Amino acid sequence: MKTKLQVSIPGEPDRNFPIDTRAVVGKGPTADVSLDLVPNVVKQHFRVKLGPKDLDVRLAPGVSPLTYEGRPFAGGAIPYGADFYLDRVRFACVAPNKPGSSKVLPLVLGGVVVLGGLGLLAVMDGDVPIGGGGTDDADVQLFGEAPACPQPDPAGAARKAQSLELAARAKRERYRYHAHDGVDAGRLFSEASKCYAAAGDQVGRDRVDREGQEWRQRVMEEFAAARLRFHTALQNNQNEEALVAVTSMRRMLDGEALPYANWLANEERRIKLVIEATKKK
Repeated sequence: MKTKLQVSIPGEPDRNFPIDTRAVVGKGPTADVSLDLVPNVVKQHFRVKLGPKDLDVRLAPGVSPLTYEGRPFAGGAIPYGADFYLDRVRFACVAPNKPGSSKVLPLVLGGVVVLGGLGLLAVMDGDVPIGGGGTDDADVQLFGEAPACPQPDPAGAARKAQSLELAARAKRERYRYHAHDGVDAGRLFSEASKCYAAAGDQVGRDRVDREGQEWRQRVMEEFAAARLRFHTALQNNQNEEALVAVTSMRRMLDGEALPYANWLANEERRIKLVIEATKKK
């Protein structure tokens, strides 16, 4: 299997572009990976070159920078499986498994036993659950009922509503740089709605309800898409792709006290172990 550059454009299915040694991302016929419908992309925006341990990214002079780990990125080394962004477009380069790595086999690493089977790994350290017990996807609730407005008087509630609305929009703008801000933004819109209601401002409440509903729907759809990529990769024993997806979900749930978030952290650790073990064979 060739190395693939995965491209995720909001509202479109993920696309995978095979790479032999290098590829140019841009627009038109001179680009190996063409993003014709994406704004702010030039003909040869950046190129990726495959290295033995990571991906080397180089941008054309004067172009819009990428984003990596929440910060502007002007080029350099990126680990295989890590997400990086051009505006709202997500990229991840998935390295191929070595021959025979897709088979189900036991790997013994010191005192750690890793079992490959539909991508589920068991780490025998006594505190990690095996498989997906207690991690039903239906239990993942990103947005619950918002608390009551903390300001009881209408004037105070109005000021609080405006503050919460501004905070929600700021979090929404930072979503691509810090994934958990997307979840925070959805919750802040709901809290602003409660305060607008307490202030008797129906116009304001309708506005944040509309914006909040659209935003929460987008975040839930992107989370569901990452979850689908994760489970599909597990079923196909595609560990690198599974790692990309699980890392994406973990960032969205960063700091959340949810059983599913803990399970994802364990899955990420297990998948990294089996990838490292595969590379040593």
